[in-house]
Amino acid sequence: MSAGPLVASGVGILLLVVTAYVLIGGTLTTTEVMVEAQSNLAAHQEVRMRTAIAIQNTTLDGTTLDVEVKNTGSEPVIEIASIDVYLQIEGEPIYIPPHGTDTYHWNKVNITPDGIHPEELDPGETLILSVTCTENATPTWVQVVTPNGVSSSAYIPTQP
Repeated sequence: MSAGPLVASGVGILLLVVTAYVLIGGTLTTTEVMVEAQSNLAAHQEVRMRTAIAIQNTTLDGTTLDVEVKNTGSEPVIEIASIDVYLQIEGEPIYIPPHGTDTYHWNKVNITPDGIHPEELDPGETLILSVTCTENATPTWVQVVTPNGVSSSAYIPTQP
């Protein structure tokens, strides 16, 4: 009996074992990545469920709109600069970027009280935003959106 078929069978079995090892390793790695992504998604959803804001007051004075946003949830809003602000002017929604020198922009005026974590909107604290508009703009509605997607909106009372 020749050794050729025996060696070929051995090499074939070795290739099958190596292939199975690579496939199982790849499957385990993929499963680990999916489990970690699922865990991160669940953690982000939990934070979002604990986040809540409410617009307490809006005051339009010429070209400046002051918006008081209270954190009514149990989760702090850490990235104030990542907050999105939208206005409705003449029936059109307009995105208002933070800071800058554009026609429309918003700035953080202050947070009251701001004793626990400075520069973060903790539960129970109120953030005052100042939105700069154009001279003839008459905003009728404002919406504030936190970085994790929680929003609050309010109509802007017209001045008599």
